[in-house]
Amino acid sequence: MVNPEDEQSHAPSLQSRDWRERLSTSRDMGTGFAAPGGEFTRALYEWALTDQGYFLRDILRGRRVVELGAGMMPFGYALAATCGARNFVAVEPFYADMQKKSVSCLIEERQGTLPRIPYKVESMDMLEYLKGEADNLLCVVACGIEDCILPGPDYRKKVEGEVVRVLEEDAFFLSSHSDLFPRELKSVEVNFPRPSNPKVQDRLRLHGRPDAFDRYGKKIERLRLGVKR
Repeated sequence: MVNPEDEQSHAPSLQSRDWRERLSTSRDMGTGFAAPGGEFTRALYEWALTDQGYFLRDILRGRRVVELGAGMMPFGYALAATCGARNFVAVEPFYADMQKKSVSCLIEERQGTLPRIPYKVESMDMLEYLKGEADNLLCVVACGIEDCILPGPDYRKKVEGEVVRVLEEDAFFLSSHSDLFPRELKSVEVNFPRPSNPKVQDRLRLHGRPDAFDRYGKKIERLRLGVKR
C-alpha cells in the first residue's frame, strides 16, 4: 500500500509528463515501478479482433474485467469493450491521469465502432485495490507485470493470493508476459502471433479453477491446435 505521506512528498514527480521521472520516483517509493506499458495489452486486444483470438470474446463476455497496472494506454478498455464485458476497471497508481485521458479519447474517436461499457480508473496500488474487492467476482487481466516492476516476492505472492480470492468461479486470470503466477490455479499457456508484427510471438497464460476449464476447455484445446472458430 502506498504510504500517504510518501505519496504526498513525491506528488510533483508522479505528475510529471516524463514517464522516466515517474519511474524513478515509483522506485524510490517501493510500491511497484511506474512502467508506462501498453504494448502487451494492445497485442491482446488486436488478437481479439482476429479469427483465432475471437476466443477472448467468449471468456470475457459479460464479465467484470479488471486490469492490474493498466499504464497509460486505453487497450484494456478496448479489449473489454470489444469482448462485451459487463464493465471495466483500470487499476493504475502512477498513470491514472493519463489512463483516464486515453480512454476518454478512444471512446470519442471510436464512436459508433467500439461498444461502450461502464468503466472507471482507480489510482491505487494493485494489492490495495484487490483487497477491497469481494470474493469470486472478477475476471482479472495482467499484461507485462514482471518481477522487475514489483517491490519483491512477498508482494507478488500477496497479489497472487488476492487474484485467486476475487476470481469468479468460472472465469480466468489472463496473464500476458507477466510473472504473476497463482499456483493454486490450474494454468495453460497459449502463444499467438502479434497482429501488428506476426514475426513476434506473444504468450498468454490462462489461470482458472476447474469450473473455468470445464466450461472453456474444449475451446482452449482447439485454440492450442490452431483450429479457427
